[in-house]
Amino acid sequence: MKVINVKGDIVVNEWAAIYKWLGWEHICPKDVADIIAEAEIGEEIRVNINSGGGHVMAGQEIYSVLSKNPNVRISVEGMACSAASVIAMAGRSSISPVGMLMVHNVSGYASGDYHEMDKTSSELRRMNEALANAYHVKSGMDMDKLLKLMDRETWLTANQCIEYGLIDSVEQPVQQGNVLMLNAVDYGVRLTPDIMKRVEAEMQEADDREERKRALLADLDDYGI
Repeated sequence: MKVINVKGDIVVNEWAAIYKWLGWEHICPKDVADIIAEAEIGEEIRVNINSGGGHVMAGQEIYSVLSKNPNVRISVEGMACSAASVIAMAGRSSISPVGMLMVHNVSGYASGDYHEMDKTSSELRRMNEALANAYHVKSGMDMDKLLKLMDRETWLTANQCIEYGLIDSVEQPVQQGNVLMLNAVDYGVRLTPDIMKRVEAEMQEADDREERKRALLADLDDYGI
């Protein structure tokens, strides 16, 4: 069995190196595709989800990759929010009794005159419809109802997920010790332009140090040291 952990932020491939550098938990489409490529024919692919979401296009790509494989089995272990809730629609699924799904409108940023703002508004509405289609394909729910749930930023309990047909079954709880649960969750991505610039500079500096080290070792070899 192959395991894909959708934990932390869902990010585009280009951001994965920065998240790794910072030590932030994340998943990107390439990670998912690589694991699936390693699977044997017919091998089960277990997708464990506990994520506040992230980049919508990365979530779409992961959903598309997973939904093509009939051996995918999805487990919502905690939260499947935003883009993570779309990924949860990609196959046969179960949810923890304390798990939740959160659906909401796509958000983004824009600048410019009113033409640009109108264009951005239209694009966001179309993106909402595209994501709602994943929920519709899974559950058969009416698209207008789904879009209204997204418009209200709706949190769904495990039982509601089953009622709406978004998840197939509720998992049996495992007896264990006390578990600390927080009453809030962050969703989206934490990577800001300032953080990206700082990390890219640090990564470049590290690469430069490594290059200088290799050059120094090469000089020492030339002198037989």
